[in-house]
Amino acid sequence: MWTPPGPATGPGPGPRPGRPLLRHGSIEEWARAAEARGGPQRPEDTTRLRALRDDRLRRRFLASRLLLRTTLGALAGRDPDGIVLARTALGRPYAPGLPDLDFSLSHTGSLLAVAVVRGGRVGVDAERPGRPMSVLEHRMCTPHERAGLTARGLRGTARDAELLRLWTLKEAYAKALGTGLRHPPRTFGLDPADPAGRPALPGTLSTATRTLPDGTVVSVVSTAGGGDAISSTGFERGSSPSADDEPVP
Repeated sequence: MWTPPGPATGPGPGPRPGRPLLRHGSIEEWARAAEARGGPQRPEDTTRLRALRDDRLRRRFLASRLLLRTTLGALAGRDPDGIVLARTALGRPYAPGLPDLDFSLSHTGSLLAVAVVRGGRVGVDAERPGRPMSVLEHRMCTPHERAGLTARGLRGTARDAELLRLWTLKEAYAKALGTGLRHPPRTFGLDPADPAGRPALPGTLSTATRTLPDGTVVSVVSTAGGGDAISSTGFERGSSPSADDEPVP
């Protein structure tokens, strides 16, 4: 059986219903692993790869498909190469043969991240630090959010850092919704007290953000679809085989 990059811990039952797993890794590492296997193992992936002319996009495609399939395969106890991936009419990825597992993908720089939840909905977004987010504030924040930032006395880099966190949370929320750009970030808030409100996701909402050692900010938004409520400290380490499985405190 092929072993993915990183020390293996062995597949297991995976996260409990409504409790997401975040797994991340290097695009280059996973692209090399895919190439070592001889490239795509499914015909639809081969077709898609041939249509990509940019080598950077090709390597990211190879890496993301392998990372995603091995993660889903470990959680479902299935052969990763047998997992079919599809997209909704609005472009949201899903696995038709695994209706109990919802997942989301993100990439930034050399990082790939996938979040998976059983029995709920999930979205993940990753962004590198250093972006001057204040120039985007009027496009991404509700009046309630802007007033809150000002009331906290956040300025300069501190304000940029909080705006980056909020941006990743909103992007992750939009991915969980699966509606693309139908809900611009400035039109909804994640704070229940925000008068702007937000488009509803089924289940109990949980949000969490983790800053990786290189400063990359990763946010996960998930819902528990009929299970117990989950808190922002309730993200658990998954049992899929990689040292890059991360809880999100």
